[in-house]
Amino acid sequence: MRAAVMWGPGKPFEVQEIEVADPAPGQVAVDLHSCGVCASDLSLTTAFGQPTPVVLGHEGSGIVTAVGDGVDSVEVGTHVVLVWVPPCGKCAPCRRGDDYLCANRRSSADKRAGKGAAWASPLSVGGTEIHQGMATSTFAQRTVVPANAVVRIDDDVPFPVAAMMGCAVPTGVGAALRSAHVQPGDNVAVIGCGAVGLNAVMGAVVAGAARVIAIDPMPERQALAKEVGATEGIDPGQLDGLSGLDVVIDAVGAPATVSSAWKAVRRGGTVTVVGAGRPHQVVEINAYELFHDDKKLTGSFHGGISMHRDLPMLVGLWRTGRLPVEKLITTTADLSEINEAVDAQQSGRALRVVLRPQPR
Repeated sequence: MRAAVMWGPGKPFEVQEIEVADPAPGQVAVDLHSCGVCASDLSLTTAFGQPTPVVLGHEGSGIVTAVGDGVDSVEVGTHVVLVWVPPCGKCAPCRRGDDYLCANRRSSADKRAGKGAAWASPLSVGGTEIHQGMATSTFAQRTVVPANAVVRIDDDVPFPVAAMMGCAVPTGVGAALRSAHVQPGDNVAVIGCGAVGLNAVMGAVVAGAARVIAIDPMPERQALAKEVGATEGIDPGQLDGLSGLDVVIDAVGAPATVSSAWKAVRRGGTVTVVGAGRPHQVVEINAYELFHDDKKLTGSFHGGISMHRDLPMLVGLWRTGRLPVEKLITTTADLSEINEAVDAQQSGRALRVVLRPQPR
C-alpha cells in the first residue's frame, strides 16, 4: 500500500509502498479515504519524542475492510473515524467518563520514554518496522488499529468532514463546550485562528457566547473567524488591551499567550489552554493573584471530548449548519502532495489541507 513515511526527525515525507499486516484478534483494518494534516503531527518527531521511521497522521476517516477475531463493534463496510486516544474502558479516567485521558493509552514513543515496549507496529518496509504515529498512522491508504480506536460515523458524512471530526473539530469545539464551559452571554476570546482555534470560535458560538473575539495576526483568518460566528477579529498586538473577559481560550499554548490570556480574564474568569506547548516551556503566575482573583487556569486535552459518546453530538451540530466544518478545509489533495500541503499550512497559505490516500 501507499504511505507517507518520515525517515528522520523533521525530514520531508517520502510517499512509497510499504507493507501492512492483517488485523490480529481485537483489531480492525481501515481503508483511509481522507486524512487531515494537523500541526501536532509535524512536531511529534522534533518536540515530543516520536521515533522514526514513522507513518504519522491521526486525523482520518475511512471504511472498515477487515476485522480480527473477537471484534463485534464494527463490521466490514462500516464508515469510521479514527480515535487517537482509544479508551480501554477499565482505568479510573475511563470509569469516571474521562476516556480521552485513558491511563492505558500507548504510543510508539513509550519505549523511548522508558515506559516499556509498545505493541508491534503492523507497518513495515523491506523487513524494517515502521512506527505507527499516534497509534493511528492515517497518512496511508490503510491502517490497522484496535477496534476501540475507531468510532462509527453516518455514511452520508463526507470523508473530509469526517476526518476533521477526528481531531480539529472535537479539540476546538470541546475546548469551548467541555473544558472552558462557555455559558450563554459570556464574553470570550480565542487566541490563534488555526483549525483548532476556529473550531473553538464555533464552539463558543454554539454555547451562546455574546461576544467572541478572534485573535490572529492574519487578516484572512480573522475574516474567516467572523464568517463562522466571531463578533470581531483583532491582531495579537491588541490582546494586552483586553480585560474583563469571562473566558479566554488559548489555541497557541506559548507562555506569552497564556500570560496575556490570564491578564485578559476577569476575577473569577477562566483561561483554557488547548494549544500544545513545548515540554520545556514554563508559565509563571503570581501566587497572590491566583488566590485573590479566583481565576481558573485549565488545560484541554482533545477538548475533553469522548469520541464514542460525543461524535453524534458533533455530527448533529454539523448537520444543522452550526458547525460549518467545510469552511475550514482550504483544499483536498492527493497523498503524494503531502509535502506541498505541509508547506502551505506552515506558511499560512492554507488553513487545513485534507489528503486523499486512495487513488481516484
